[in-house]
Amino acid sequence: MKHLVCVALLTALLAGCQSYPMGLSEAQWNTLSPEQQADYTRQQAQVNERRRQQQEAAEQHRKSEEAARAAEERQRIQHLYARARYGDVVTVTIQGGLVAIDGKHRPYEPVRFDLVRGERKEIEFVQQGRSTSRNQIDVRLSDDGNTFYFDESARDRISLISTGWEQGKTHGPLDIRDGNSRSVASAITINLKFKELPGTPRRQEIRKP
Repeated sequence: MKHLVCVALLTALLAGCQSYPMGLSEAQWNTLSPEQQADYTRQQAQVNERRRQQQEAAEQHRKSEEAARAAEERQRIQHLYARARYGDVVTVTIQGGLVAIDGKHRPYEPVRFDLVRGERKEIEFVQQGRSTSRNQIDVRLSDDGNTFYFDESARDRISLISTGWEQGKTHGPLDIRDGNSRSVASAITINLKFKELPGTPRRQEIRKP
């Protein structure tokens, strides 16, 4: 008995959800001849195709705009690197501890990369001993070059200021406790050092008398 009641309710629900071409009601649809129903069905198919084409065109336009913005950003970054002087670029080394890969804390291969003022990157972290397991984590160097951000989108992102970057400074162990962050980093260390470029201060040599 319960099974029959469930079937009846499901049938009624499906009937209530049924739609007809061109916004017609069930009563209107039932008054049409088979030829008229076929005509309305064709009209609805044409409307659906136009909508599909419009959506496809909008998606292509969105992708084109994204590609143009990405190309413009790459050109901007290339220009910054080409004109960079000492203090504009920092070399970052991240190692030790754990980051989230495939939803769990994993040891990862150390990473090293450069950042120029105002640059944001997606850095790929690869699980140790398992090169197919990876995670992308966002990093950024502020426009003034004085602050480095790791996992910038996290609520408790790591922010490090440019103290000691001339000789190189290691920060850590560092954690990100935001469970919704990309990294959920645990006990990682980050070393930051200004890249040697034109304008690098000369090291003073101390001569013994």
